[in-house]
Amino acid sequence: MVNSVAHSTEPVVGSATAIASEIRALRDFAELSADWFWEQDAEFRFTRFFGLATEKLRRAESEFFGKRRWDMPIRGISAEQLAAHIATYERHEPFRNFDYEVPGEGGILQYYSVSGTPVFNEQGVFVGYHGVGRNITELRLAELAIKESERQLSQIVDGSPIPTFVIDAEHRVTHWNRACEQLTGLSANEMLGQSDVWRSFYPAARPAMADLVVAGAMDDAIAEHYQKFSHSALIAGAVEAEDFFPQMGGEGRWLHFTAAPLKDSAGNLTGAIETLQDITAQRRAQTALEQLATRDGLTGIANRRTYDEKLGNEWKRQLRDSRTLSLLMIDVDHFKLFNDAYGHQAGDNCLQQIARVLEQVVFRPGDLVARYGGEEFVVILTATHAQGASIVAQRILDRIAELAMPHSGGEGGRVTLSIGVATSLPQPDSEPESLVAAADAALYRAKHAGRNRFVLDQATEAAQQAGTAATETRL
Repeated sequence: MVNSVAHSTEPVVGSATAIASEIRALRDFAELSADWFWEQDAEFRFTRFFGLATEKLRRAESEFFGKRRWDMPIRGISAEQLAAHIATYERHEPFRNFDYEVPGEGGILQYYSVSGTPVFNEQGVFVGYHGVGRNITELRLAELAIKESERQLSQIVDGSPIPTFVIDAEHRVTHWNRACEQLTGLSANEMLGQSDVWRSFYPAARPAMADLVVAGAMDDAIAEHYQKFSHSALIAGAVEAEDFFPQMGGEGRWLHFTAAPLKDSAGNLTGAIETLQDITAQRRAQTALEQLATRDGLTGIANRRTYDEKLGNEWKRQLRDSRTLSLLMIDVDHFKLFNDAYGHQAGDNCLQQIARVLEQVVFRPGDLVARYGGEEFVVILTATHAQGASIVAQRILDRIAELAMPHSGGEGGRVTLSIGVATSLPQPDSEPESLVAAADAALYRAKHAGRNRFVLDQATEAAQQAGTAATETRL
């Protein structure tokens, strides 16, 4: 496709309100979170750390700059685990809760847990990683202490700053420390001796992770209550998971928790201990970072990378279900002239208004509106034939006409669009690129036919005409 926009090297003056709000939210998270935030370049080298919790690195930040994580001493993981972590980076995929050990200040061992997400620019090019990290040394040391000496359980639990409770083999609460009181709002007096620990976390009766550990639940049984969980690499029989608790803290909290079995000297199960950590800020920051990686920075709609993934997935889905898939390629007419006449800030505002119109017209959950690049947009319409796609295209043109945005160099003195429409029934020997090429060719025809219109690709148009003729013959 010929791109009619002359990309400016000047910085974007007008920023989308949504993006500004996200940036402010990220700054708040960085200042309030107990985690630190990090950035890496396209070669996976650290370039920046920020947030009040960077002090918990227990190492000088300068030791990380210009290095990849695996360029520095890493302990506590196997060669296979490290290789899998590096492979995730090379595939440019997100990762969560990668736990490892490093020597800190004075050679004191520190335990890190990091999560990261890849970042792509507007052209879909990978530019690096953003992520969060936390120092879980206290949690790991508490777990190790429990493993090394169960006789010190009371001292560890009651004195730990980590919310911790213990239940016995009959599921009765035997320990409920002060940090757990602060987290749940329930005192030790209310909980000790009770066998309904679930009421501290859930609105209805269900087992906590500690209950499942005491019951000796198998993985299938645990999965009925916690979809994502893992077995601890430090403590035999311990299980870790994360969950959202909507009734906690007003707006709800995300907790990471580890439940480990307790046994006597003969190896008999005597109960379970569960530690909890509030990771709400981390999860919200992670969600915000993921949104930044999948949304267009100017318009707030899906970016090119998200579109590419959606098209590939929908092509496979429509192939499986034997349903048609339609694609609209959209270009703003004479957009370079618009920028030259009104300035780039006005151009940004124009693109933002068009994006809002597209989102209003294309509202089905399975469809997608994305910025393809520059002044180009794309719409994926699932399970939609040519007639339905044509109706959507015409509605878009009508809504843009209603906006009546002035354009001295445009058709009729107003901002207009050219739209190429293509529809395909995916086949096993076909690829989604064929649909893109057909829509691109239709867009080219729309421009050369005078702009401010939509045009069907030739194959779709011929099939539609053949269908109309067949109907008239039957009549």
